[in-house]
Amino acid sequence: MKIVMTADYYTQRMQCTREEKLDCLSTVRELLELAFIVKEEGFLKMDEALRDPLRYQDKFLRRAAGIVVETANEENVEEVLYNLIFTSAEMGHYRFFKYILITETMIALGKGEDMDYIFAYLVPSFFGLEYVDQVEELYYQAKREHLSRMSAAQRAQQ
Repeated sequence: MKIVMTADYYTQRMQCTREEKLDCLSTVRELLELAFIVKEEGFLKMDEALRDPLRYQDKFLRRAAGIVVETANEENVEEVLYNLIFTSAEMGHYRFFKYILITETMIALGKGEDMDYIFAYLVPSFFGLEYVDQVEELYYQAKREHLSRMSAAQRAQQ
């Protein structure tokens, strides 16, 4: 079953409070961690990391990543993830926003999209102009920290 979502349906359900959007920054951090794992070590390593339910507590995030790892066809990934969203029982605005954020990020990772595109443009676009700078800065900070850790690890190997 292919679900078609109109812009009106989408925008009505994406509305969140400021606090809810800021709370979703923790989800962005988790997505960033997973994206760095994929970039450095591949999808199977991401799947392995997600087996830690204490570190990654969101069941939808774990399920979405698992579908990306196990399903080669990105259209199928998108269809399954959106079906999960639309058939979830208690899908309030915050959860809808969070699940769309996870879905679109996982789809982009599965397609092999560039991390700069995903986290400097795609992910911030879901937060709206009021929060774009905060989300972008979160990405650039994580990127600097990641590069610093990589440099330190390379120095330690020498």
